[in-house]
Amino acid sequence: MFDIIGKYQASMFLNGSDIIPSPEIISSLLEIFKDKGLLPTTFQEIGPESPATQVRLRLNSPNNEWAINFASRRIDVEKNPVKAAGKNMGDVDVFINDVIDFMARILERFHKKGNRLSIITSGMLREMKEERLDSIYEKLFRPLPFYSNPLPFEWNHRSVTRRDMKIEGIDEQINVITNINRVRGKIMGTGHILPFDRIEIAFDINTLAEEDTNRFSINSMKEFLEYALIIRNNIAKEIEGIIK
Repeated sequence: MFDIIGKYQASMFLNGSDIIPSPEIISSLLEIFKDKGLLPTTFQEIGPESPATQVRLRLNSPNNEWAINFASRRIDVEKNPVKAAGKNMGDVDVFINDVIDFMARILERFHKKGNRLSIITSGMLREMKEERLDSIYEKLFRPLPFYSNPLPFEWNHRSVTRRDMKIEGIDEQINVITNINRVRGKIMGTGHILPFDRIEIAFDINTLAEEDTNRFSINSMKEFLEYALIIRNNIAKEIEGIIK
């Protein structure tokens, strides 16, 4: 679907306040990820619980393709585009398998469960002519008279709904968020910078923040991510139908 792939990120929300950048924790994590060649570093976190900046632990691959962020209330596993147009990213289902592997190691080491799950993916569609971009806008919106002539050259379309699913036999609700935006900017080409005017699509699927009991295991995360991928693919097909 995408011509340029953006970042993939999967998260488990939990109490991670004890996973700090100490020699003992770093040594332990380097041991369980020794086959991945991840390197320890840190990042600054400012959260609602404490306005003061906290130094948190991060594991990075040498080329920054992979990052695991250990925040005080969540663990994020990221895969980042380090090649032109995100050619290194691969399919989302492969990313999900890697996330399950990474998180299984972490949860087993620290004996934790999570209270919320999420996955975020994004990318940009191939280049289109101005007339095609305008026609997509008119399919998604009923323009205000002010914006009918000329039509906007930047816009965003955000839809949020909820779906029911069972995770390890427990009834859960998930938020399903889709953003379809027309964006302009510049991107590095071969030795030079190229302007772009494209449609960007982002999917954000997550369990409810209101449910804060620690009930999610690695099997829960696997079920959630696999179902989220099905939803994402179904929405993507509907978007392709609009574009075509």
